[in-house]
Amino acid sequence: MKTKAILLTCLIFTVATVNAFAAIDVRDRTADLKVFMPDGKQIIVTKDKPLTIIPDGSTITILSGSAVIATTGKSTVSVSIGNYTVNVGEDSKVNLVLNEDKTVGATIILGRADVIRKAETYTSAIPPATIELDATGSDVQDISPTH
Repeated sequence: MKTKAILLTCLIFTVATVNAFAAIDVRDRTADLKVFMPDGKQIIVTKDKPLTIIPDGSTITILSGSAVIATTGKSTVSVSIGNYTVNVGEDSKVNLVLNEDKTVGATIILGRADVIRKAETYTSAIPPATIELDATGSDVQDISPTH
C-alpha cells in the first residue's frame, strides 16, 4: 500500500511538472524563431537548433519558414508572423507558414485562434504618387473636360 501511494505521488508530480513546463509546444518546425520569455529574456532559435521549453506567457515571432504551434491546458500564446499576429487559444494547434515572398499561411488544426492584421503605418514624408495635393493640403481633382 505504501508503494502504491509513493508511485501515485510520483505520477501526480510528473504530470503537474509536465503541464507546468510544456505549456507551448512547437512541432514540425522549419522556421527560425524569436521567443520573448515572460521574464524578458529573448532567444533566437534557428531551424537546425533544438528548441528550449517555452513557458506560458511567452510570445513567439516566426522569422522564416513554418511551424505547428500547440498549447496545452489553459495556456495561450501570441505568435507574430509577417504582418499578422495569431493568438492561439487554450488547447489549440495551428500550422503557420511565412513564405519567402513574405505571404503568410495559417491553418487551424485544433481549437481556436484569432488572426489579427497589424496596421501598416505610412512613414514617408512624401504622399503617395496617386494623390495630388494643392497648397492647402486638399485633394486636387482634374475637372477639365475631355475631348
